[in-house]
Amino acid sequence: MKRLNPLELMVDLPKLFVRQTIQPLRLSFRKPLTQPETQADLAKLVDHALAHEIRAGFTHRFITLLFVTVDERVFCRRYQYTEPSWHGVFLNDPAGQVKLDKTVVTINAHVPNDLASILPAIDAAYAGKLEQLGARFLLDGAIEPRAQQSTLELKLARKISG
Repeated sequence: MKRLNPLELMVDLPKLFVRQTIQPLRLSFRKPLTQPETQADLAKLVDHALAHEIRAGFTHRFITLLFVTVDERVFCRRYQYTEPSWHGVFLNDPAGQVKLDKTVVTINAHVPNDLASILPAIDAAYAGKLEQLGARFLLDGAIEPRAQQSTLELKLARKISG
């Protein structure tokens, strides 16, 4: 594992601290966002949201997690590897929900069929997002092999018309 750069920490930690301190206030002023109709809408919503949360199924609690987008696709990764986990539940049943700020969206999560070829783009998306958040020091963990292998793609669940 790469050793943490003290200069990066000196730059990133104040930025991360300020962001985490004011985020609840910023969220309190936000109105619920419009429900996405398409996968492209979901990706835009993820990019616009201040807070990302996920839950496997419909009865588990929401947990905070970082989502990234590549083109119009949405991805997430584990950062803790204990079992049972939300990740394991999704592998057995893809149905779940994400909460983006105050908007709850029903999704299906699965391992992407093209995982090997899309990994570099997902890693780059994590690098960009972590730098934006002032958390570059978390990048090594976000792109380590076990994190890469835990990558799930989140797709908007199809609505049943009736």
